[in-house]
Amino acid sequence: MKFLAIVLLLVIVAFSHALHAEPATSNAGDTPRRIVLLVDEIKAIRNFPVVLAERLGYLSDKEMTVTVMNTRDDTPHAEMLADGRVDAVMAYYHHNIVDQSEGNATEAIVTLGVTPGAKVLVANASKEKYKTLADLKGSRFIAGGAGSSKSTVANYLVLSGGNRITDYTRLGTDGKTNNTEALRNGTADFVVAPTPDGDFYEAQGVATTFADLTTVEGTKKYFGVLFPSSTVYMTRERAKTHPEIAQHLADAFVRTLRYINTHSAEEIAAIVPVEISGRDRAAYLKVLKEAKPMFATDGRMPADGAENEWRVLAEFKPSYRSVKPEQTYTNSFVDVALSRLR
Repeated sequence: MKFLAIVLLLVIVAFSHALHAEPATSNAGDTPRRIVLLVDEIKAIRNFPVVLAERLGYLSDKEMTVTVMNTRDDTPHAEMLADGRVDAVMAYYHHNIVDQSEGNATEAIVTLGVTPGAKVLVANASKEKYKTLADLKGSRFIAGGAGSSKSTVANYLVLSGGNRITDYTRLGTDGKTNNTEALRNGTADFVVAPTPDGDFYEAQGVATTFADLTTVEGTKKYFGVLFPSSTVYMTRERAKTHPEIAQHLADAFVRTLRYINTHSAEEIAAIVPVEISGRDRAAYLKVLKEAKPMFATDGRMPADGAENEWRVLAEFKPSYRSVKPEQTYTNSFVDVALSRLR
């Protein structure tokens, strides 16, 4: 099966060295052109669209074949894009803002996710104190690293309540066991929990959902606009000089989004192989049902969502203010892909 080839690829370290030796894109005679797509952890539920795209046969055709490569901790995504080891990356949108602030011109060519795909839970010991967003002043959030998507969510909520980022304390994440204890003993008030971690904290009896950001409706309720999350992005130069690569990826993922939004979670789960879902298919289906609304979109970047996310990021780190949000994405390839589906 094609998927087994991908799984084998992920464990062959030597493959990454081979990418140094030749461009990621090549074409010889009738051999399909190879596209290398780096995925920020293929087994994470947020990335199930790439698994689905492969299983449905959308990633490769007679002219293009997409090789999926799992993320590498030893090399930044931007570096692998810049030196041609990979053609595109599947990761969260904010990477484009960070990259551009550092002089690396990347742009999202497909927007897959339009919600954070997370729940923000309040410690049961603190829930009487925090009822609204305006109450978040003085709160303590378990939200991970300073530039993480979880911290961006925490910052967004605090700002949406009319507070400043300096009005709350961000705590690093220390694993679910230690996070649970922090929520229980009163050293933390909130935790930002991507699917499926929110259910874990509730099951432990230490926290309750404060803001459900897994759906479009919940995201608009708390943020006012959509929140671009999972994207496929490339360097602007590569998308310009090799538009056929960008278009092929846009075609594949627009078709995948159409499938996600016209089929049930049960139908999708039936396609996902056990190597990704694990043997507990019922548990995977439960998580998939919660993750699926994150992809309730056609692939186009919501301009107001991108701008608001940039503003939140720039509020935290002033060096991001030089970035022009309209240059961090393009909808041109998705527009073409959508016209072909009509």
